[in-house]
Amino acid sequence: MGNDGGSIPDRRDLVRNKPKAEQADKANQTRARWFYCALSKRKLQEPIVSCALGKIYNKDAILEFLLDRSTFGDGDTICGHIRSLKDVKQLKLTPNPATPSPGADDKEHPQFICPFTMKEMNGAVPFVYIQTCGCVFSRAGLKQV
Repeated sequence: MGNDGGSIPDRRDLVRNKPKAEQADKANQTRARWFYCALSKRKLQEPIVSCALGKIYNKDAILEFLLDRSTFGDGDTICGHIRSLKDVKQLKLTPNPATPSPGADDKEHPQFICPFTMKEMNGAVPFVYIQTCGCVFSRAGLKQV
């Protein structure tokens, strides 16, 4: 069998493909960005601050980091650009009046909303804050004003 000239192997038949690397779930990454502190990985609790890069932190985690930079092992890679409290802005967030349904997981319930559009701050809608005052709105709500 074979060796009769009937089949000509080409490159795709001879070269093995490298397996694709597993990609992290984008929905989980977005949820983590909006529900958890970027530095301490704990659930966001007021007071909440943000840096110029748009990362959201618990203020107590930033204070711990500034007092002792070795508190968080990966702190210099996450927020090495923060040298003092002047590098972050305290955010004024509107609490979400909707209560989670009983039996629903509390960590999946958005804590904050836009005061203009009443959209929940869950990562599906882009949110912005005003640098001078720290007020947080959805981008669509800010354009309405």
